[in-house]
Amino acid sequence: MKAVHGGQRLHRYRIYLAGVALVLGMVLFPAPVSLAQAPAPQDEWPEWRGLVEQMPSNGLFGTWVVGGRTFTADAGTKFEQEHGLLQVGACAEVKYQVMGNGYRAIEIESKEPYKCGSSGGGGTSSGKVYGLVEQMPSNGLFGTWRIGGVAYQADSNTYFEQEHGALAVGACVEVYYVEGTPRRATKIETKRAYECGGSGSGGGSSQAYGEMYGLIEQLPGSGLFGTWRIGGMSFVVDPGTRFEQEHGPFAVGVLVEVKFYTDANGVHHATEIETKYSWDRPGDDDDFNGIYEGYEGHAYGVIESMPSGGLWGIWRIGGVEYRATQSTRFEQEHGPFTVGALVKVKYYLDANNARVARKIETESNSGGVITRPNHYKLYGFVEQMPAGGFNGAWVINGVTFMADTRTRFEESHGVLAVGAYVEVEYTQNGGTNWATQIETHVPPGAGPNHRVGRIESTGTVRAASATGAVWRIGGVDYRVTSATDLNDLNVALAPGNTALVNSYTDANGVEVATRITGVNFTHAVYLPVTLAR
Repeated sequence: MKAVHGGQRLHRYRIYLAGVALVLGMVLFPAPVSLAQAPAPQDEWPEWRGLVEQMPSNGLFGTWVVGGRTFTADAGTKFEQEHGLLQVGACAEVKYQVMGNGYRAIEIESKEPYKCGSSGGGGTSSGKVYGLVEQMPSNGLFGTWRIGGVAYQADSNTYFEQEHGALAVGACVEVYYVEGTPRRATKIETKRAYECGGSGSGGGSSQAYGEMYGLIEQLPGSGLFGTWRIGGMSFVVDPGTRFEQEHGPFAVGVLVEVKFYTDANGVHHATEIETKYSWDRPGDDDDFNGIYEGYEGHAYGVIESMPSGGLWGIWRIGGVEYRATQSTRFEQEHGPFTVGALVKVKYYLDANNARVARKIETESNSGGVITRPNHYKLYGFVEQMPAGGFNGAWVINGVTFMADTRTRFEESHGVLAVGAYVEVEYTQNGGTNWATQIETHVPPGAGPNHRVGRIESTGTVRAASATGAVWRIGGVDYRVTSATDLNDLNVALAPGNTALVNSYTDANGVEVATRITGVNFTHAVYLPVTLAR
């Protein structure tokens, strides 16, 4: 009995060991699995992109033709329609699995239309150009566009981007298209104004040329050649770059003018860099010339509140606060200071980045603002701007403005960048300053022309309007606009007095004043003259 029992126990051990061996064998030497059954990470499936040419007539399961290739979609296929409906004519990307002689769709995802060009396999010719919008549909964005002299058709499959301003007549845009009669626009995107200077059939050369005024943020570690960071943009500087340091050496924090071009790869190459002036520290007139370079500006607006019991204290003008001190000048030539009165305030930024009023005066004009009394204007330097586009928060001389697709952007005097001198027209809503227009101007004192002369006339208007007035100084006519910095804090800008004028010559040959400063000469220096024999 015991022998039989022992034999049964041994048999059980053999069964147990065999089971262990079977389990280990399954773990260490798994049975082969066919490729058709093996799951794969989603990113490892092959991809195909193109226009949807055919799809199931009832639902999404069945036969699809995308970019000339046939796919089968079933209950295991994933569908993504984030970038538009999956329909005939839409751009789609298919992740697929090879099944015999066919293709099974693992995922079908709609894509932005501009991403479907000749690479999709459909054999359709496509391209990209830059150009100015000359005509657009009268009702919305769908319809016929004329861009750079060429007609384009936009429909529900066209992708629109307005990160650099609204789509409007006169705007610079980049167009992705598919050939046809007319061309079919797959993407229309607003761009910086200088980018329409040439590139593609939109006009001119294959490179876009521009200029900017901005602050040096970073220099190469050694020497001048290498990558510079100026005004939030990177520039390649090489032996072909021309340097001008007449107004001080290159250093971080110096305002410079940069002329550049952008190549086909989007790289900015500086052709010329010229110093203009070092920014004064906040609240400190470093050279004691009565000018706070980079930390000053002026604004037009109505008085919303003012100090009680006097003129010193906090003023709220056009939704922005200014502090008046014992050094602030007050002029009430165009009426008394009252809530609702239109004024012009000239200011600078102190060490706390707060605005200190140097002069407050009642005005008869609004600095060119047409929509009154709800719109105001401020002139100052860009301290911060949105990344990757123009929509978002801007900080200009310590004031935050919000910009969106309703904001108009003008870059006729350099690209918008950190350190640029700009005019902001804005309105208030719910305590937020909404910019209706942001426009670049040549910074005060940054023009190439410097002259001293006696003021002969100041035109027909005392304070410059939007179109400007003509001042005659030292025998030269100057266009004075609402962007011109009129500095009369030391000497009045009146006929008979002497003024220092900084200006530039515009495309029409007109001298435009960036700054006019009243000066008083207390000493004269006479130099000997040697006559040649």
